[in-house]
Amino acid sequence: MSDEKILLAAAEWMSVFESAIEAKDATRLAALFSDPAYLRDNGALTWDFRQYHGRDAVVDTLLALSDDMRPRNCRLAADWPAPHVLGEGDAAFVEAFFDFETRSGKGVLLLNAVQDEGECLKARAVFTRLEDLKTIERPAPHPRGRGFTPNFAGETWKQHIDAARQYQDRDPDVVVIGAGQAGLVTAAYLRRFGVSVLNIDRYDNVGDSWNKRYDSLYLHNPVEMNEFPFLPFPPHYPQYLPKDLIGEWLDLYARYMDLNVWTGTEFLGGRYDDETGRWTARVRPHGGEERQLHPRHIVLATGGIGGKPSIPKLPGLDSFTGKVMHSSEYTKSEDYSARNAIIVGVATSAHDIARNLHEGGVSVTMLQRGAVVVNHVDTANLAYAAYLDPEIPTRLVDIRYGIGLINPLREKASQTYHKMAKEMDAPLLNRLAAQGLELGDGVNGQGWLDLFLRTGGGYYLNTGTSELIADGKIKIEQFDRLDTFVANGARLTDGSVIEADIVILATGYQSRKSELADAFGEQVAEHVGEIARLDEEGEWANVWSQTGQRGLWFNGGGINQMRPGSERLALLIKADLDGLIPDALRRKPRTARPVETRESEGAA
Repeated sequence: MSDEKILLAAAEWMSVFESAIEAKDATRLAALFSDPAYLRDNGALTWDFRQYHGRDAVVDTLLALSDDMRPRNCRLAADWPAPHVLGEGDAAFVEAFFDFETRSGKGVLLLNAVQDEGECLKARAVFTRLEDLKTIERPAPHPRGRGFTPNFAGETWKQHIDAARQYQDRDPDVVVIGAGQAGLVTAAYLRRFGVSVLNIDRYDNVGDSWNKRYDSLYLHNPVEMNEFPFLPFPPHYPQYLPKDLIGEWLDLYARYMDLNVWTGTEFLGGRYDDETGRWTARVRPHGGEERQLHPRHIVLATGGIGGKPSIPKLPGLDSFTGKVMHSSEYTKSEDYSARNAIIVGVATSAHDIARNLHEGGVSVTMLQRGAVVVNHVDTANLAYAAYLDPEIPTRLVDIRYGIGLINPLREKASQTYHKMAKEMDAPLLNRLAAQGLELGDGVNGQGWLDLFLRTGGGYYLNTGTSELIADGKIKIEQFDRLDTFVANGARLTDGSVIEADIVILATGYQSRKSELADAFGEQVAEHVGEIARLDEEGEWANVWSQTGQRGLWFNGGGINQMRPGSERLALLIKADLDGLIPDALRRKPRTARPVETRESEGAA
């Protein structure tokens, strides 16, 4: 099929798509889709994050949405690649991008289609994404003048901005809890859309959410996939960013984007008033008096997948006379006078801390509570190889990642990748198994890619610790052999004792629902349900999307997820502020049931 024929076939598909929806013609619409077919929407059609599996479900959904959100003015996208074929042989498909409008917004439609015998396109998967709102008026670059109107003679720009950031005579439209990457990027987009936004962070400095983590922490994915919107990383930044460099970057980003951030400020809780449509948010600066704010929206951007540390009840641990800490408290081996250490858990944090302790001369034993998926970090990053291709723009990789999260497609791709990764890393995995490390395949053989979305834990992407385990320099012991902790360590069922001066609980984090209940009460937590766990449709529950609590939103995840997710989240908040979301498309209070309930990292 020539490029010209692909172009004509794509244009014909979209023409029939638009007219069939307008006419509510289910037969013509169904003829455009293969069976099975899938639809995923990020805000453009549902004002939410939803996905639908099966041709009948897709057709029924599109027709049900036609009155409120009918796609119109559909056309081949101007700023995306022209229709073309991706893949080879039986795996080949046509990829096409279309711009479209709805009653209140503008979106992009990504089509993955196969050709029938008549060379007509049959949609296998469709991804629609909100790109803009018709109510947004973006200011021209470099507004004329000096950037502010003085409140008194001689007022400087800094005096004016500092006074405005105190919000003494007004309330922000949005309060974002957290000034890490998710919180700052959310605020940057909201400001771009003309929304008044305030970030609140409990740490004394922007970036401390990274600065205060354990010293050996580096990102395990390459710099190319961690790009921030509006401000690219400088070219001298290394492939794997150390945590201190990320901390510095966040501080720089907040200042560059001119964001309003209150550091050293605790968020004490919030209560929503259905009549006024506003929150009463209680905050307190360190050493200061409590203050109330009344935003219309609150965004919790205080974590990726997990909430509060998960502290298991371990037999006899109260009798241990050494130091006990959760991995979130760990800094570096030099800070502890330890000769022998026990780490409970074998996922990412456990491996990183074990290596740091070993390099500090500490004898380390890891207690394994469940099977772990292990891959070399370079093998793992093959899953994100497109981010490393300089000829593929990051925004194109991001939107392809979006269609790839359609759950049945994601699961199949994860299984294929994990099988390949196991074969590539077999020499290492065999050596690890010989040292007693129990290796797993994740859920239904989907490996670490799937575990990241389910729990954020249960895997390790090797950056050097695996070789230490394989060489016997870091020891592995199975948790089911633990009898009890004793004063000087852990006694096993055979009576032997693993001596220790310190026990580190690399046992992961609770669901973010727990922090929600602490801050807003059990009723709000039940209205929202689980957070950052796969829901019934395969979406990441309640992250970036509407929630069952009006005016409450969540952000988190990896930077490549957070980047496009933050833009959609900000657009949805702006849409709500402008009264664009109809009641029929508002999410009702509910409890999202996760597909898998293992706690992050602690599962291993």
